[in-house]
Amino acid sequence: MSDPAVTTAWVRAFIDELARAGVEHVCLAPGSRSTPLVMACARESRIRMWVHLDERCAGFFALGLGKTTRRPAAVITTSGTATANLFPAVIEASHAGVPLLALTADRPRRFRGTDANQTIDQSQLYGSFVRESLDAGEAPAGDLRGIRKLAAGAVAATGGMDPGPVHVNFPLDKPLEPVELGAEPEADGASREPVMDQSGAAPAEDEVRAVVAALETASRGLIVVGPVPDPQTAGPAIRDLARATGFPVLADPLSGARFSEHCAANVVGAYDLFLACLPDPNLREVLEPDAVIRIGGAPVSASLSAFLSDLAHVPQVRITSGHYWKDHLSVASLSVRAEVVSFVRAVTEELSSHLSLTSESSTPDTARSWCEQWTEIDRAASQAVLDFRTSDAGDAFEGDVLAAVVAGVTDGTTLFVSNSMPVRDLDAYGGGGKPLHVYGNRGASGIDGIVSTVAGIAAAGVAATSDGGSPIVAVVGDIAFYHDMNGLLAVAEHQLDIVFVVINNDGGGIFHMLPIRDHEPEFTKYFATAHGLDFRHAAELYGIPYRRVEHSSGAADALEEVLAGTGPRILEVRSDREQNQRSREAVGEAVRRAVSTLL
Repeated sequence: MSDPAVTTAWVRAFIDELARAGVEHVCLAPGSRSTPLVMACARESRIRMWVHLDERCAGFFALGLGKTTRRPAAVITTSGTATANLFPAVIEASHAGVPLLALTADRPRRFRGTDANQTIDQSQLYGSFVRESLDAGEAPAGDLRGIRKLAAGAVAATGGMDPGPVHVNFPLDKPLEPVELGAEPEADGASREPVMDQSGAAPAEDEVRAVVAALETASRGLIVVGPVPDPQTAGPAIRDLARATGFPVLADPLSGARFSEHCAANVVGAYDLFLACLPDPNLREVLEPDAVIRIGGAPVSASLSAFLSDLAHVPQVRITSGHYWKDHLSVASLSVRAEVVSFVRAVTEELSSHLSLTSESSTPDTARSWCEQWTEIDRAASQAVLDFRTSDAGDAFEGDVLAAVVAGVTDGTTLFVSNSMPVRDLDAYGGGGKPLHVYGNRGASGIDGIVSTVAGIAAAGVAATSDGGSPIVAVVGDIAFYHDMNGLLAVAEHQLDIVFVVINNDGGGIFHMLPIRDHEPEFTKYFATAHGLDFRHAAELYGIPYRRVEHSSGAADALEEVLAGTGPRILEVRSDREQNQRSREAVGEAVRRAVSTLL
């Protein structure tokens, strides 16, 4: 048995320090062992609490909050398997560089390794996926400096150049209910330490010079931008680099440069489609660069990755801040781990001074001609897609849905794209240049927790729904939507302004893109996995307005009507997998013909 007054003061000091360090949101699922943590948060006016019935939903909701605020949200669980349900969100936060605090209540240490109920070994539970794994120990009497230092250190460890999740485990003994305290114990803050943010640390000059040396003699360079932790600040930095070099920009949808007004002159949007036309030797010769600068994480495009993989003989500079920074393609000739935006700005400044370039108009003719080659091919590929989509001979397919979403939302809309096909279709058919805030869970690229992540983004207020701003639009596949339908409870309870566009092709549509599709009957039974679900019933369960269209061709008109509403709503778009795959192949052939006429 513990002294409840000591436990109350100890836990309240920890939560007070979190709030002082900037933690504003706490997500929780109900439980008994976590009572001291929950009660301390409930009585802290600087913290907003979000209650969930499912720990996995709570974890991804906190992830969504962290994505948009770039500050850690905390998530509290009770002991036992409840803690394990945070693991998917912890993994995604680790790979995507999202700050997150996992606060797990535990049984007292004396119960570890015994048959005590709801007791598992929670120490080091999340392994290498957390930046720090901390144990709060047992509450000491009187001295609160240690727990305050632990809280400040935990918050600091979620940020800096390498943001990510931090785990703090709390062994808590009964009685768990709080005891009201006098002012003196709670005021103990003599050992408070400032939280240090090293995210803006100055780039190393020798690394900047090395990157500049690799690029300054190139006339046929490429800028490839993958997902970055803070896409809203990356766009302007990429724009300035593109102006200084004159290089074309192949920007992933989650890069902050693709759906932005900043890089419109240099951005190539249809690269996924026309790079798939390789290994056409003529096209390969036209497009082969003499240098590549790769920024951020790995792009979603498989054809772009294959193209880069074949350029092992070309100097490739890679700049990333990611915790998992090693080049999976194994072709980078120089890898730099640094805060992306500040490093890119330093490279741009150094390049500009070396080349005496102050504006796009002074870009060397060779680089400008090289960029024009890419943009001309890009226009031809994009026009071929548009011609197919608008012709009587072209059957509507799922790419039409993403194109309709991009065209139908207003500038500045927050768009979330799920993994599997939606993010790939946005990359291939969504174009670029329109200013949007685009998010996705591309850290580990799972389909779990999508609905809850979107809910967390909405809860952070990115869409500014309170002043009549546009809703968040989330394009989700049917399996991903099914996987996280529990997340709809928070969406409905808080009346979050979200339009879920659910593309329902009755199973695992992405597998039709793989060679396994030719192996029947195993393919249909074990991979395509038709489910026959009608999501109307999920909408009814949570009281969310619902509309359904039977064909991708109806998505644009239906979306226009749905966007006019407020609060949560679901638009289900039905799609036929077989016909969809035929249309994708026909689009690919149309692009190949269009590009070949330019060579």
